[in-house]
Amino acid sequence: MTADARDGDDRVPREEPPSGPRQTAAFLKRLFADVGFSLDPRRGQNFLVDLNLLDLLARTAAIRHDDVVLEVGTGTGALTERIAPTAAAVITVEIDRRLAQLARDRLVDHANVTLIQGDALARKHQLSPALLTALAEALAATGGRLLLVANLPYCVATPVISNLLALPRPFDAAIVTVQREMGERMTATAGTPLYNALSVWVGAQCSGTVERVLPPTVFWPRPKVESAIVRLDLDTGRRGSIDDLDRFHGFVRDVFCHRRKLLRGVLARMAGKRTDQNARETVDRVFGSCGLEPDARAEAITPAAFVELERHFARAIASPDH
Repeated sequence: MTADARDGDDRVPREEPPSGPRQTAAFLKRLFADVGFSLDPRRGQNFLVDLNLLDLLARTAAIRHDDVVLEVGTGTGALTERIAPTAAAVITVEIDRRLAQLARDRLVDHANVTLIQGDALARKHQLSPALLTALAEALAATGGRLLLVANLPYCVATPVISNLLALPRPFDAAIVTVQREMGERMTATAGTPLYNALSVWVGAQCSGTVERVLPPTVFWPRPKVESAIVRLDLDTGRRGSIDDLDRFHGFVRDVFCHRRKLLRGVLARMAGKRTDQNARETVDRVFGSCGLEPDARAEAITPAAFVELERHFARAIASPDH
């Protein structure tokens, strides 16, 4: 075992890579042929088969002994078995019943792993009750951090991260593989082409970096696009400046439905009607309070400025003088 002494903190020693089956493309092909398993393209089943990158993903998480780790997309359990030795508890979710059984067989010796067979999402804007219950119980028992560490299926990456950030107890850090474009959107800054509502929602709560770009060749089957390892770290100061998370989230989504239009007109519609003089005057007062120019557009406003804008807008709308 080798010590991980980064930053000089109390992170636990890093375990050696597991001695179980190595998740290579050849291994997966043989395994799936033996059990008669065929891939379901609707579920984004692209397995990370570069063993060094699997190790990197687990190592970058720097898991401590009291951490609870959430993994969405268990697959055959190759990443799970790298996470389990250093975590207090691992909650891992796999929607495919056949893959879930393969993972159970692989993880049978890891008593701290809870495998949920089912969808991580109850609906687009809500995580499944089974997942929420398992997380609450594990966090109550350990008192540690919550980490999201996963090779996220492309089809659920955005709602999983967005919904976790909407919880009263969000993740402390996320280290995930996602589609490259999504990773760049999550970490995009105001005024850049990829900046959107997701950029604001994540940026208003987290600091984020694209750790590494991954070519299609490190997955099996190979996706048609590049992927990326992204790290998000919760910033409690940023998050604490948001008055109402649900209200803020809805406000950002509504504004970015018209991202290229003048923000003043968009907010006037949200306040009443664009031609309603009272609504326009309300928006003008909000702009003045926030120091925004009349021709400001949503895509040019930073996450921190969005938090301030939403706060002033909500108070102005609630005012009896509106």
